[in-house]
Amino acid sequence: MPTFSKLDKEKVNDILTSKQKGKRKSQRELALQAYIEQLSRLDVGEGLEIKLSKTDNRQTVKNRLLRAADRLGIEIEFIRSRNVIRLYRTK
Repeated sequence: MPTFSKLDKEKVNDILTSKQKGKRKSQRELALQAYIEQLSRLDVGEGLEIKLSKTDNRQTVKNRLLRAADRLGIEIEFIRSRNVIRLYRTK
């Protein structure tokens, strides 16, 4: 049978604080932060042009842009183009 021991509020807070200090952001979250930074600079009507490297997947970049826009509470639309991703902020 397991042994149970009660933790007081101070002990629980100490445990939670130490866990939060050691918590690092995932690679996915770090990548998303770069997209959020770029989109946060846009005013309504302004846009971005993104040139992809050979290792970038076009759909992945678009999905990250949409996720970043959602986090910021803004709306973006993509402009069709072949070699680059173009978008502008609508709201």
